[in-house]
Amino acid sequence: MYCAAETEQDRKDVVRDLTSYMLHKYYGENDVEAVVALFADPFTWIGTGEHEHAAGAANVTYIFRQFAGFVPKCTLSEEEYEVSRLSKDAYLCAGRVWISTDPSTEVYLRMHQRITTAFLFSGDEVHCCHIHISNPYTEMTADDIGFPSQMARQSREYLQAQIDEQKRLLAEQAEKLIRLSFSDALTGLANRTKFNLDVNKLAEEPNEPLGIAYFDLNSLKETNDRCGHAGGDELLVRAAGHISRVFPGCCYRIGGDEFVVIDRAAEEQTFRTMAEHLRATMEADDVSCSVGVSWQPAEHVNFREQFFEADKQMYVQKELYYRSREIARRKKR
Repeated sequence: MYCAAETEQDRKDVVRDLTSYMLHKYYGENDVEAVVALFADPFTWIGTGEHEHAAGAANVTYIFRQFAGFVPKCTLSEEEYEVSRLSKDAYLCAGRVWISTDPSTEVYLRMHQRITTAFLFSGDEVHCCHIHISNPYTEMTADDIGFPSQMARQSREYLQAQIDEQKRLLAEQAEKLIRLSFSDALTGLANRTKFNLDVNKLAEEPNEPLGIAYFDLNSLKETNDRCGHAGGDELLVRAAGHISRVFPGCCYRIGGDEFVVIDRAAEEQTFRTMAEHLRATMEADDVSCSVGVSWQPAEHVNFREQFFEADKQMYVQKELYYRSREIARRKKR
């Protein structure tokens, strides 16, 4: 491999970087060819297995190529390397690195890996002439006999960490799906599904008053015809913004241009005033709507009857709206 390192420190940096490079290529990418391309001849290798040792670049290259495709993808972390100069052109690198299998491989292992490499510089070329890989049994505690129990514990902890991470991701995805299933895509308000769910829970919330406000936009179809559906969508978003600012967390879009507020906190006069003030604010923003309101104290709460009452009042208001428009239209003739 071409190398323009001139000083001793430059050469040490090259040796350190090439040692890390070989580990990443082998464990991270399973790129055996990138590793064997650095071999000098003569070359010696000692691996972690009982029979993993060979001499000669051709022999070791042959063995490494048998490994291609069998090494699970890994991530490397906490790399530590020390480089020493043995002679004018010979350098030795001793390293330690944590190697963890990638969760996508469905193989769960985390262990310390030791590596020793020797490199020879010749002119503008540098090649590796020795590799020694080991998994330290010294990682065992004094109580470990015949088996690296600490390594097993580390692998178990790594596996548990991966399981916990997958649980966290699944919980996030589940929460996101719940939000999506209960949210109106256009306005961001709670949708009809969430409305039905919350209505079913009302019976579990006794001793609280119930206020219902039913909003229905006027002339949404005309807006769609005049401005296109983009204009109608913009009107719906503005309406939703007004309603959610006054009644945060308790408003729903239950139909195309229909919005409902379910309030369990406000007293009657306060609730009716808030609903009327909201209607006037929306009108001032060119968001015309009809509103029906129903409120009952805790002892008289009946959602079905109150919803029907609010709906009925809303349609009375809507009829008055269209009647006034018709009168105004006739006067212009």
